Amino acid sequence: MEVKEMAKPVYGRGKYQAHQNYIDYMGLIVKHPNFKGMPNAISENGKINWQVSSGKSTSFYKYYVERFEWWVKKANSLKVPGKGNSDDRFSITARLISPTGYRPCRLCGKSQNVGYFYLNHVFTEYLNRETKTSLFSKKMPIDEAIKILGGIENKKQIEERLEKIFPERADFFNKFGFSKEAFEKSNYIRSVYLSPGFMCNPPDRLDGFHDYCHLCRATKDPGRSPENLKSYLHDRRVFELWSDGDWLIADALYNSAGAGRCYICGKKLKKISPDHVGPLACGFKQLPLFLPTCGPCNSSKNRRMFLSDIKILIDYEKRTNESVASWQVQPLWDKYKFLVKNDRDAKELSDYMRAMQDFYLRTLYSLFENGYSEYLTTILHPEYALFRVKFDKLNSSDLTFASFSKTPINTKLRNSLSNRIIRIAFEELMLYQDKSIVDRKVRKIYVDNFSGEIDAVVAEAKKIPLSPDMKNWDRAMKTNVSSTKRESNISGLRSKKIDSKKYSALSKKLRQVFSILSDSTTIPLS
Repeated sequence: MEVKEMAKPVYGRGKYQAHQNYIDYMGLIVKHPNFKGMPNAISENGKINWQVSSGKSTSFYKYYVERFEWWVKKANSLKVPGKGNSDDRFSITARLISPTGYRPCRLCGKSQNVGYFYLNHVFTEYLNRETKTSLFSKKMPIDEAIKILGGIENKKQIEERLEKIFPERADFFNKFGFSKEAFEKSNYIRSVYLSPGFMCNPPDRLDGFHDYCHLCRATKDPGRSPENLKSYLHDRRVFELWSDGDWLIADALYNSAGAGRCYICGKKLKKISPDHVGPLACGFKQLPLFLPTCGPCNSSKNRRMFLSDIKILIDYEKRTNESVASWQVQPLWDKYKFLVKNDRDAKELSDYMRAMQDFYLRTLYSLFENGYSEYLTTILHPEYALFRVKFDKLNSSDLTFASFSKTPINTKLRNSLSNRIIRIAFEELMLYQDKSIVDRKVRKIYVDNFSGEIDAVVAEAKKIPLSPDMKNWDRAMKTNVSSTKRESNISGLRSKKIDSKKYSALSKKLRQVFSILSDSTTIPLS
């Protein structure tokens, strides 16, 4: 009697067949002791049951609950802080139990680190700016970036830089040096400067990671297509600088940039770099008002304004009946905008507005330092996250449009974004205070002459007794916890509406101070 050979298991479907490296990796994982006891890991026919799903109507749900409990027990055994799947417990656990710290991508088969190991956009821009080069690129491994730094800075400079940027990795630097190994061993620690090679999603995948590596997600994962991701891209500077304006509309327009021509040098571009006509660093609102530039022209212009920019901003105000300036700098802007006669005047006005914006952020920090975090949240606009924007007759080459509409979109992801906005704003406020005015290249006009006004604002704030809710907000913003935990705390606090009436006198005093500053300012225009 002829014995038929058992068919070899097939993984994947259609054009998304699993790479052989990935299949080999699956075999390694199910046999590894770190994954011992995983429910229904292998079927009787030898096929690895790699996926489960929380969707009760799907065939993948059958073992979801059992695998969820497996991850809870594994996290508990490793003494990962939190309970159940709170505080990134499963993600941290997945990275801790990864046998090698690397795994192949399901599609391309390339091996990538499973944790926070690759330069993200923020860190890339920072390194290129600090070193005055363009040698660093997004998705570059951190060890490669360290090697490049070695050709620019001395060992002590590199170590001081890494120590400052990654204080959470201090223990690993002490043990392994400022090395590739230090980052490999600490890859489970979340970072605002690094991206993971693989996103986590235990218990959905047996090893706890998404199928696609960071190199393939944008092009192969339908949910990560550029079109879909555009709606989730937002300019952090709006929150870092506590700017006014409907940032959602502005960001949606910014993310619509297409092919065009730089209005400064005339270069034809595959994708324009939108330039804020009114620089956020000078206190202007985040507005759906951009000019098409190339990267170099945008970078060289920085926050400098020209007479042509002033004219465009004034015209925008006439058309929309809306001020282009955030409230703290609006009196100064209104006082001088019609007096600007040339590019020198425009730069002088922008320098004074930048100085006032600096004074504003330092005033907010003083309120934060004295326990008024709850009040500061009323200045932010996280609610804009809960909408979707659509433009009519959009021209992606120069970012002009006929009109726009906004529709509510109250999803878990959007609510998560609104909590993240608050977290970013407070974290950046603390970082802003740490850097001196000289280092920020800001004129010391207001700090030197009006520091007493900050004390006056704080004195007004202290007339408001610190209630339990206020103390809870302050504790949430100041306690040293992970980003995920802080956002979770913010979410809980936001569920209770803030009584803004108790802050009316403080808000009035704050506005009064900046109105006085504007009245007292004399800008030497031509």
